[in-house]
Amino acid sequence: MELKIMEWNINQRMNYSGKNMPDWIADVIANEAADIIALTEVYKGNNWEKVKTAAFNSNYVVFETSNSSAGQNDVAIAININKLNVIYAKTYYPSIQGIPDYLEVKCKSKKTDKEFIFICIRIHASVGGSIRRQELKHTMSVVENEDTVIVCGDFNNYRRGYVDGTWCLNEISKICEKYNFVVKTPEGSSIYEENPSDTNYEFPEDHFLLKGIEEKDFSLSPYDRNFMENDKTIYRWNRDFQVYLGMIKVEKVYMILFQLHFQIMQF
Repeated sequence: MELKIMEWNINQRMNYSGKNMPDWIADVIANEAADIIALTEVYKGNNWEKVKTAAFNSNYVVFETSNSSAGQNDVAIAININKLNVIYAKTYYPSIQGIPDYLEVKCKSKKTDKEFIFICIRIHASVGGSIRRQELKHTMSVVENEDTVIVCGDFNNYRRGYVDGTWCLNEISKICEKYNFVVKTPEGSSIYEENPSDTNYEFPEDHFLLKGIEEKDFSLSPYDRNFMENDKTIYRWNRDFQVYLGMIKVEKVYMILFQLHFQIMQF
């Protein structure tokens, strides 16, 4: 079974900008024609249904959370039902500390009958490192006895060069190793400068966590910022979304930021 998976952090931040989701997001999603599409930091505002309808044709079934009443961002997962049967979908409501934005779909390949669990999460940014650890451990624990699992999403783990005994890239790897997961991180950065002079200041906060899948059967593309060509008003600094440490003031309207990457996987 070969699958193309797209993960995109829409980064609406509970509609911080006060603007509708740009309609062109649907065009980007539709053009990629991935088999599984995972979206984090979705705000289901005035035009969400319009964008969703344009992005996902009748080949897809779409699942989404309802986290806004808990003061958190929503997650959406679309599944290509030509390739995959859906066995179930479930979510955990992030109203208490230690529960991330979370959406889980169990799928079965129509070609091979292989079953696997696909999860998209967002580790919360407005909590301390110990709570972020709890959120990841919660995700690991609920699939501890499953054979084949893919987790993707936004882990809010700071920059590559950041070292901390509670929460950083290295700590994510340690936690995942204990649960028999392998961490795959895209090259590049999701925010700030696209190509900083020091890679320690890249912010790769999105990852794929794999269990029961051979690494040789998995390929991961770097972060892709080509979508910014769709709107030079939002992306006024071109491929640099924000300047590190606020050296340029970012007005409220420009706080809609995006990131995108793909994988091709066989198992």
